[in-house]
Amino acid sequence: MINYHDECLLETDDNFLSYIKDFLEEKDLKEKIRKLSRAEGYLRYIFFELMGYNIKDWRGGDLRTLVCGLSYLIVQSVKLCYETRDANQETACGISRDVLDIMFLLMKRWRYDEDLYRLGSKLWTELDYEDLGDEREVENLSLEVSRSILSLLR
Repeated sequence: MINYHDECLLETDDNFLSYIKDFLEEKDLKEKIRKLSRAEGYLRYIFFELMGYNIKDWRGGDLRTLVCGLSYLIVQSVKLCYETRDANQETACGISRDVLDIMFLLMKRWRYDEDLYRLGSKLWTELDYEDLGDEREVENLSLEVSRSILSLLR
C-alpha cells in the first residue's frame, strides 16, 4: 500500500523525480550526499521561483513539488546524517538544516503552522553534527516534521 508520503512524491515534477532516482540508485555515501544536495538545490530554485507569485491558496504544480520534496528530503537527509562521518557528516547534516530553512521560509511566505515550527526548530537543533541527538529520536522527529509538512497541502 502506498502511503500519502509516497503518493505525494509521485506527484512531483519529472525533474525532481530524476534527482531522487539518481540519489536512490547511488551506493557511494559521498556521492549520495552530492546527489541529495542537487535535489535540495532544485527545491531551493523552485522556492525562489514561487516567491514572485501569490501562493496563499495555490496547491498544485511547483508548490506541490516543493512541499512533497521538502517532506521527502528531510527524512532522507537525516538518515544520511547518521550514516556518514567526518566532513561528510557535516555536509549531510547541513543539507538537513538547509531543507528545514527552506521549510521555515515557505511557512513564512505561504502557510504558518505553530506545531511544525516547533518540531522543525527542535529538529534543526538536534542536527548539530558536533553534538548529534539520539539517532532513533531524531529520525522519529524527522518523520513527524515530514508528516507535518505534508499536512500543509491538505
